[in-house]
Amino acid sequence: MRMRQVEAFRAVMASGGVTAAATMMNVSQPSVSRLIADLEASVGFQLFERRGGRVIPTAQAEALYDAVQRSFTGLDLLDQAARRIRAHPVGTIRVASLSAIAVGVLPPVIADFNARYPDIKITVESLGQRGVVDRVFLGQADIGLAVEASARTGVVSTPLVEAEYVCILPAGHRLANRAHIDVGDLDGEAFIGPMHEAEALWFGLDHALEERKVELHRRLETQHSFPAYAYVEAGLGVTVAEPFSAPLFHRLGVVVRRFLPTLKVAFALLEPEIGPSPPVIAEFRAAVAVAAQARVAAALELADQP
Repeated sequence: MRMRQVEAFRAVMASGGVTAAATMMNVSQPSVSRLIADLEASVGFQLFERRGGRVIPTAQAEALYDAVQRSFTGLDLLDQAARRIRAHPVGTIRVASLSAIAVGVLPPVIADFNARYPDIKITVESLGQRGVVDRVFLGQADIGLAVEASARTGVVSTPLVEAEYVCILPAGHRLANRAHIDVGDLDGEAFIGPMHEAEALWFGLDHALEERKVELHRRLETQHSFPAYAYVEAGLGVTVAEPFSAPLFHRLGVVVRRFLPTLKVAFALLEPEIGPSPPVIAEFRAAVAVAAQARVAAALELADQP
C-alpha cells in the first residue's frame, strides 16, 4: 500500500467520484482509476462498485475510510491552520454548502457582504452532505452549511436552524386548495425523492407512509432537493422538501403547503476546529444564521397562505 494510492482513495471518498478526485489531486482520471485498482489489489478486497458510470463505496471501503481519516487527522489540522492563515487577512471566505442553502439562503448574505466589503472574495461550492463535512475537515472551506450530524474530530458544529419540511405541489394540482397536506392525501401520487441531504427525514416520512398504508409512485429520484423543486414545477410529481427553496419556486408557480405529520430537520454551521474565527468570518456566520431563520419563516408564511 503506497501513500499515493491512499490519497487517491481518500479523494474519491471525499469528492464522491473519480473525476472530482482527479481534479482535487490535479491528475488525470485514468491515473486515479489506476491508483484505486492498485490499492484494491494491495488490500485484497473491492473498494468500489461501478454502476452506470458512478462509483459506490463498499462496506469495506467505508471501514477503511474511517481508518484513513484517523491517520490523516494530525496533518489535516496543521493544513487547516496554514490554509486559514494564508487566506486571511487577504480577504477570502470559502463556503461549502448544500445546494438548498447555497441557493435559498446565501444570495442576500453575499449581496450585503459585497456591498460592505468589496475587497472580500467569497467562493461557494455546492456539495452533498459528506462533501461539505470533508471540505471543512480538510481545511478547504472556512464555513460549511449542512445537516446537523454527529460530531467529528477537527470540525466544530453550531446549530443553524431547525427547518420544518413542506409539501410542494405543481400549479393546479388537485390538492393545491387544501390548507395543509396530510400524508394520507398523497396516496397514489407520483412522488419525487429521496433527497439524501437529510436521511433522518425519510425515516420519519417512510414511517408515516407505512403507518397510514399510503402508496406512492416513486418514478423519479434525485439526490438533492433543489432539482426536486424544478421537477415539481415541471409537473412531474409532488415532493416533501426543505423550505429554503420554497420562496424562489413559489414565484415560478409551485404551491407550498404545510405537511402533516410535521417533519423537521436540524441544519448546522460547520467550521474547522483551529481556534477562534477571524472577525470577518464570524460576521458572515452570524449573517447566515439570521438569513436561514428568515428563509424558513418566509416559507412557512407561504405555506399558510390560502
